[in-house]
Amino acid sequence: MKQLPVTAFELKLEIPIAAPPARVWQALVGESAAWWPRSFLSADTKGMVIEPKVGGRVFDDRGGGEGVMWYWVIGVERPNWILCSGFYGPPYGGPGTSYLRLALTAKGKNETLLEVTDASFGHLAGCDNETGWREIFGKNFASYVSAANKPPVKRRKR
Repeated sequence: MKQLPVTAFELKLEIPIAAPPARVWQALVGESAAWWPRSFLSADTKGMVIEPKVGGRVFDDRGGGEGVMWYWVIGVERPNWILCSGFYGPPYGGPGTSYLRLALTAKGKNETLLEVTDASFGHLAGCDNETGWREIFGKNFASYVSAANKPPVKRRKR
């Protein structure tokens, strides 16, 4: 029997997004298949799904009832935050438990601060959650929402 060390961490990231909170919330919970990086999904996955209701799921959807469940939604306050609890195990790391909170704060008419808090415990050796969350939310999500929020470029007639 192999004994695994148990550790815990709390990771907090602040990600500025150039869009109002209502737009950020809609993209977060309603458009996740469009911005969730494919590199974090299996090849046959249709996309990530986030169900913004207590008892909702956060899962990669392979269709036909197949996929991987990452989190259960245990709290929601629209459009301010969503709190999730999940488990991960081989081959995805762990075994471990994660509590993930995604919170939105208005910082101006057209800017929102996304606060990502991941509190995890378990066998976490080799888990690089900070790099993963920065790619998912800091790179993909923030770029997706900011680009979608820009007004169309007016072209001059020749």
